[in-house]
Amino acid sequence: MKRSLLICLALMFALLQQALAQSKTVSGIVTDQTTGLGLPGVSVIVKGSSVGTATSADGSYTLNVPENGSTLVFRYIGYTNKEVPIGNSAVLNVALGVDNKQLSEVIITGYGNTNTIANTGAVSQIKAADIEEVPVTSFDKALQGRVPGLQSVGASGQPGSSQEIRIRGIGSMTASSSPLYVIDGVPINSGDLSRNTTTANALSGINPNDIESITVLKDASAASIYGSRAANGVIVVTTKSGKSGKTSVHFDAETGYSKRAYYNENTRPLTTEETLELAGEAILNHPKYGPGYAGQAKRDVAIDAFGFDPDVNTDWYDVVSQTGKTQQYNLSTDGGNDKTQFHLSGGYFSQEGTIKTSEFDRYSGSINLTHKLSNKFTVGTNLMISNSKQTGPSNSGYFSNPILASLFLTPDVAPFNEDGSFNLFGGLYNPLAIFAYDNNKTNILKGIGSVNGSYEILPNLKITSKFGIDYNNLEENQYQSPLYGDGQDVGYAYRYYTRYFNWVWTNLVDYTWDVNHDNTWVATMKAGYEAQKSQYYSSNVETSVFPNNTNITAPSVGATPLTATGTQEDYTFASILAIGDITYKGKYVISGSYRRDGSSRFGAENRYGNFWSAGLSWNADQEEFIRNISWIDQLKFRASYGVNGNAGIGNYGWRPLYSYGTASISGTGYNLNYNGQLGSAPSSLGNQGLTWEKNKPFDVGVDMAFFQNRLSITADYYDRKTTDLLLNVPLSRTSGFPNYLDNVGAMRNSGIEFAVNATPVLAGDFRWDVNFSISKNKNEITALAEDEQVASPYIRKIGEDYQTYYMPVWAGVDPTTGDPLWYKDATRTETTNNWNQAEYVVTDKTATPKGFGSFGTTISYKGLAFDALFYYSYGNYIYDPYYRYLNSGGAYIGSFNQRATELNRWQNPGDITDVPRYVYGGTLAYSQSTRILDSGDFVRLRDVSLSYKLPTSLIERVKLSNVRLYVRGTNLWTHVKDDNLPYDPEAGGVSGQTNFDIEIPKTVTFGVNIGI
Repeated sequence: MKRSLLICLALMFALLQQALAQSKTVSGIVTDQTTGLGLPGVSVIVKGSSVGTATSADGSYTLNVPENGSTLVFRYIGYTNKEVPIGNSAVLNVALGVDNKQLSEVIITGYGNTNTIANTGAVSQIKAADIEEVPVTSFDKALQGRVPGLQSVGASGQPGSSQEIRIRGIGSMTASSSPLYVIDGVPINSGDLSRNTTTANALSGINPNDIESITVLKDASAASIYGSRAANGVIVVTTKSGKSGKTSVHFDAETGYSKRAYYNENTRPLTTEETLELAGEAILNHPKYGPGYAGQAKRDVAIDAFGFDPDVNTDWYDVVSQTGKTQQYNLSTDGGNDKTQFHLSGGYFSQEGTIKTSEFDRYSGSINLTHKLSNKFTVGTNLMISNSKQTGPSNSGYFSNPILASLFLTPDVAPFNEDGSFNLFGGLYNPLAIFAYDNNKTNILKGIGSVNGSYEILPNLKITSKFGIDYNNLEENQYQSPLYGDGQDVGYAYRYYTRYFNWVWTNLVDYTWDVNHDNTWVATMKAGYEAQKSQYYSSNVETSVFPNNTNITAPSVGATPLTATGTQEDYTFASILAIGDITYKGKYVISGSYRRDGSSRFGAENRYGNFWSAGLSWNADQEEFIRNISWIDQLKFRASYGVNGNAGIGNYGWRPLYSYGTASISGTGYNLNYNGQLGSAPSSLGNQGLTWEKNKPFDVGVDMAFFQNRLSITADYYDRKTTDLLLNVPLSRTSGFPNYLDNVGAMRNSGIEFAVNATPVLAGDFRWDVNFSISKNKNEITALAEDEQVASPYIRKIGEDYQTYYMPVWAGVDPTTGDPLWYKDATRTETTNNWNQAEYVVTDKTATPKGFGSFGTTISYKGLAFDALFYYSYGNYIYDPYYRYLNSGGAYIGSFNQRATELNRWQNPGDITDVPRYVYGGTLAYSQSTRILDSGDFVRLRDVSLSYKLPTSLIERVKLSNVRLYVRGTNLWTHVKDDNLPYDPEAGGVSGQTNFDIEIPKTVTFGVNIGI
C-alpha cells in the first residue's frame, strides 16, 4: 500500500510539473490610451478558452496562460476590444482606445475611479490643461464657468485671497456651505485659516501646475461615500504622477501684468471742481446756512464754508494703485519603467496686486513615486510642499484701508508736503504714509503627503492602505508704527501663530467580479475603514510702546505687553464605508454606497450617523435597436438619491463649557477675575443631543453625444433638501444664555443644469469648437425655530430665499421738491419723504443669482489655437453698506468725497432724476432701502488665449519634443446691466455685500512651454 501511495504521489508530482511546464505567467498593466491612467475591471481572457481574469484598481493583472494559449483578448466597456499575441513575453502592457460608440473615459471618483458607462452620478471633470496656465494663485479660482452648478466667486483681488465655492446652492445657514476638498485621497482643511490677515486661502499653497485632474461630485451617488462631510459636494483633486517610458522634462515660464478689471466712469470719485460745485450747492440749499451766502457762486461758498484748496486735485486711486507684475516658472520631470514610475516638480509663483504693498510669493515642490515590489505588492508615496508669503493692506472700514482712502479722501488734499515729506493729515489716513510705516505679513508653510501600499490577494481582490497628512503652519505679523496711523504716538505689534495638523488613515478592500469573464455581468465592490484627526494649535502676543524706527517691529521690542493667549482644539472622525456597482452588458447599472460616521463634534447620544446613496443608469446606446443608429454615440439616463451630512461647525458646540479668566457669551466678554484671584463661569450651554445637518439630494440626468461626438449634451434636474439645520434657538434670559444651538430648521435647493459642447466645423487641420452652460437654482427656507429672523440686511423667513433683503422700498425722487421718497408699506400705494415712516418689508430682491454659466469657443489650425471663455451671472442684487458715505445727498459733503452719480442730483422743479437735491446735513436719502441695492448682472471675458505650437520638424533639430508660445488674458472685458454699479460685480461674493476689498484684476501674461 505504501508502494502504491508513493507511485501515486510521484505520478501527481510529474503531472504537476508537466502542467507548470506547459503554462506560463503573464502580467502587465492596462491603461487608457489617451490619459495613461490604469483601467480597473478590464477582462483579460485567453482567446478560445474560459481562462481569464480582471484588472485591479490600478489596471494591473496577472494570468496563468495554458500551453495552447497564444493570444490575450482585452475587453472593457466603452473601449475597443484588443487582441495581443503572447509570444515569449512575460509582461504585456496594453493601452485601450475609446470606442466612440460607447464614449467611455476614466472618471476619478470617491476612493477610486470608474468610467462613463458605469457612472450613475452627476460628475464633472476638469483637465490639467484648463487650469495649469491660468495666472491665479489657487486652482479654485480657475473653476469659474467650467463646471455646471458650481458657483465660484472671489470677492477680493488680493493675491492669495480666499475663494467662495458653492455647489448647487447654499446648503446651510450657520454650518459650512463649502465643499469638501480631497487631495490624492486626503480630506484637507480648506478656506481662510488665517486669524489676522485680511484674506488668505489654504488652497493657494497648492501649485495648479501639479494637478492632473479635478473631479466635482455633485449628487448623492457621487458624493455620499464621504458621508457626514459631503452635504455641499466634494472636489477631488488628483496630482500628476509618473508613467512608464522615456524620461521627459517640462519647463514652463510666464510673465505679465495686471490692473483692475472693472471701472465705471459714472461712479468715479469727484474732482476738486465738482466737489466745490456740490458743496456750495449743499450749503445754499440749507435753510439755516444758505441765506448767509446768498448771491455768491457755489465755488466760493464751498471754499469759504469748508476751506477747500481749489489748486489741488488729487486722484487718490492713482496714488494707491500700481500695475501688478505676475510671473511663474515650473520645472518637472517624469518617467519610469514597468516597476517604478516617478514625477518630480518645482515651481515659483509671484503676483503683485493692483494696490501697492499687495503681493503673494510661493515656492513649491512635489514628488510622486510608485514602485512594484512584486507582481502583487505595490507601494507609493507622494508629497507636495510649499512656502508662501503674503502681504496686503486692510479692507472694510479701517482708516488704514487704501481702497477706502481712495474713495473717501477729498481731492483737494495733497499726499505730499511742499518739501516732499508725507502730508500727515488727521481723520482719514494718508495711505502712502501707511504703506511706508505699517506692515501686515503672513508666512504659510503647507504640506500634503501620503504613503500607500496595495497587495493583490487574487487577480480580482486587492487590499490597499494609505496614510496621509495635511499640514498648515501660519505665522502672521502686523506692525502699526508710532509715527502715524492706528499706532500713532504708541506703536503696536501683533504676532499670531497657527498650526493645523490633519492625518487620515484609509484601509480598503477592492473586489471586481466578471461573472462569466465576458463583461455580461460585472460587479465592483469596495469596503473599508477610515480614521481622521485634525489638530489646531494657536498662540498670539501683542505689545505696545515702540521706538520711532520702522525697522524695529518685533513684538519683543515693545515696552508694554498687552496680551499673550493661546488655544488648542481637535476633532476626529471614525468611519466604515462600502461602495459598489453592478453592470449588465454595459446597459444597466445599479450603484450604491453606505458610510457610518462617528464624529467628536457631536454628543454621545448622536455621535454616529448613517449615510447612503442609491443610483441607477440606463446606457440606451448599448441597446441593439440604438447601436445600429450611426449618429448616436451616447444616450444615457441616470438617477440617484441618498443622504449625506454636514459637520462643518465648531469642535465643541455640543459641550457645556466653562471659561476661566474671561467668559464670552454671545460675543460679549466678561472679566471673571476677582481681587487678583482666578474665577470661572459657564460660557456655553451646550446640547448633548446635537447631531448632523442632513442633506437629501435627488438627481435625474441625461448624457448624450451625437455625430462622432461632435455634439454632446448633459442635463440635470436636482432637488436638494436639507433638514436638521443647526440654528440658535432663543432662551429666556433668566437662564443666563440668550440661545442654544439645536437641529431645528430646514432648507431646499432645486434647479437645473444644462451644458452643450459642439464642433460645428472639422475640416482637415481646422477645428472649431463651441460650448455653453447654464445653471439655475432656487433656494427656499422650509422650517425655522421662529417664524422669521432678521439678520440685517436679510430676513430669514419660511418660503423665502435665505438671502432675501429686508428693508424699506425706494420710490424715487419727488420731481417737484427734489425730496427722496419711500413707500410706506409693502402695498406700494402711498409714498413718504420721511424715511422713519417707511415700513421694512420683505423685498423681491436677493443676493442669490437666479442663474449663471458660461459660453466659449476654441478655434485651432495646425499649431495655432485660439480659446475664449465668457462667464455670466444674473438675477442677484449687491448691498453696499458704505453707500451712505459716498452717496450722502449732502450729509457728508466736506468730510468724504462723493461718487460722480451725485452730479445727477435734482436741481429745479420738474427735474426727473433718481438723485435727491443736495442739502448740507442731508435728507436721509442715504438710509437703508432698496436704493442701495445694485443689480449684479454681468458678463465677463473670463479667459482668452492665443497659442502657437512650433512644428515638430523644427524643434527636433534641437532635441525638443514640444515648444508652445502663448499670450493669455483673464477678466479682460466686463459688461454690467447696471450703468451705475460702482464696484466689481463679483465684489459682493456669495453674500452679496461689498467690503472695500482690493479690486479683482485683469491680467495679461506671455508664456512658453518647453518639453524635452
